[in-house]
Amino acid sequence: MKRLAYSIKINKPVNLVYEKLMDKAVYPAWAKAWGEGMTYEGEWKEGQHISFFDKTQGGTKVLIERIVPHETIKMKHVAMVNPQNIEVSLTDQMMRKWIGSREDYFFRNEGDVTTLEVVMVADEAFEEMMNAWSQALQLFKNACEA
Repeated sequence: MKRLAYSIKINKPVNLVYEKLMDKAVYPAWAKAWGEGMTYEGEWKEGQHISFFDKTQGGTKVLIERIVPHETIKMKHVAMVNPQNIEVSLTDQMMRKWIGSREDYFFRNEGDVTTLEVVMVADEAFEEMMNAWSQALQLFKNACEA
């Protein structure tokens, strides 16, 4: 597993940045870094599951392990889902490598500026895909500051 960290400064207070991250209407605007039509289903609550997917390729299901509002969100990828958000069998080695990956968000309040850091811990095979976080964070910043 490899640790990859991405961060960006957003010229908005931490409470707005935190709320925008969980805003289903805003999610497609920045998740398009991985493809058009991204959405999610589920609730941003500790102990709950959320599926991040698109309607043509499917995606991944996470368990929200920990939420400290305006500070931290810690998640673990636990399953793959099809385009209808139904869990699928792990049919290939890449799917198996993805399960267990971590996705953690850290919010640092600096007055009217928030630093958002995303830390991914995943198999090295996913490093190129994870580098889309740089674009995603810039798109997210644009959505927050608009």
